Amino acid sequence: MDNRLIALCVGNAIIGTGTMLVPGMLPVLTTGLQVDLPAGGRLIAAFGLTVCVLTPVLAGWLSRIDRRVLLSVLLMLFCAGHAVAAIADSYAVVLATRVACAISAGLFTSQAAGVTRLLVPPERQGAAVGFVFLGWSIAAVAGMPLGAWIGTTFGWRAGFATVAALSLVAMIWVWFVLPGGLRVDRIDARAWKALARNIPVLAVVAVTALHSSAQFVVFSYYTPILVERTGAGPGGVPAMLGLFGLAGIVGNVVSIRTLDRFGVGTVATATIALMAAGHVLMLAGGYGWAGMIAGSILWGLGCFASNSAQQARLLGFAPALAPVSIALNSSAIYFGQAVGAEGGGRIISAAGFDPLPWASLPVFCVALAVSVAVERARRRN
Repeated sequence: MDNRLIALCVGNAIIGTGTMLVPGMLPVLTTGLQVDLPAGGRLIAAFGLTVCVLTPVLAGWLSRIDRRVLLSVLLMLFCAGHAVAAIADSYAVVLATRVACAISAGLFTSQAAGVTRLLVPPERQGAAVGFVFLGWSIAAVAGMPLGAWIGTTFGWRAGFATVAALSLVAMIWVWFVLPGGLRVDRIDARAWKALARNIPVLAVVAVTALHSSAQFVVFSYYTPILVERTGAGPGGVPAMLGLFGLAGIVGNVVSIRTLDRFGVGTVATATIALMAAGHVLMLAGGYGWAGMIAGSILWGLGCFASNSAQQARLLGFAPALAPVSIALNSSAIYFGQAVGAEGGGRIISAAGFDPLPWASLPVFCVALAVSVAVERARRRN
């Protein structure tokens, strides 16, 4: 296996672990910072909003920089942000570090995909990009549970410090294995204008924003729900997060293998239905162990698969606009993260955990309706 691709895959795994670190150790983090859960959720919302707004803009401005230098600097920024968070003595400092880390996270993942296409011949690019993005699956199955276990066992500072150390290793690896002189084409304004006029593509992106918002209403507070309602301890929380991630990988593999048979629109809609069904089970089970386990499996089966299906959908609608449409779709995921985390925090402040699925399920229903409408329009045309 190409060592350059392995380095980028590892980089994505660490970026993913750092991105999902705060939800995994939210109870101990809010206790340590002496803030309530909604304030902790605002750390997640700030991260998502920063990626959503700044990543597309900065990607264009930074397109002329050598990719080796850019990716190494982004990992160093990620390392520095987590190192500062590990020694922070106030909520405001941790919030600022999450914003800084969000910039590096959003840019690293998108630019790593672009670099991959420069490293391998055209016939291998699809498989190479898929391998590099495997890092996020590794983060879901191993990184997120590990971060949660370290945070709950040794304290939230240890969680941030661990990601900082891993980021430094990845930065050194990327610097030494990537060749210099790698540059990508700049995305011009004409592509964004063409995208703004493409209603089907914008509708697909809207579906992503909607289901992401619905997920993060609950997922932002998944760990404190487990702790309070099931009594899950330092071992139970990582186990549940690992189960969620494992279900995500299984769902992603199944969706990829069924895209050609059933069509991307059908698969994308089915993944949203799976996630909604998972939330129904959690609601029906009153956040007990049975409901959380069954609900998390269904939710995980749809979660990662939905992202793959939505990206394939965008490629099918407008192949020429893929660079900008996929970038906008990624921003929609983080927009949903910001809206869901903030909305969930406000609900918890007013009425506790119980109403969360009642807020997420209507949004899932709207996402399903839009997804079905887009698919019907595509078939008519």
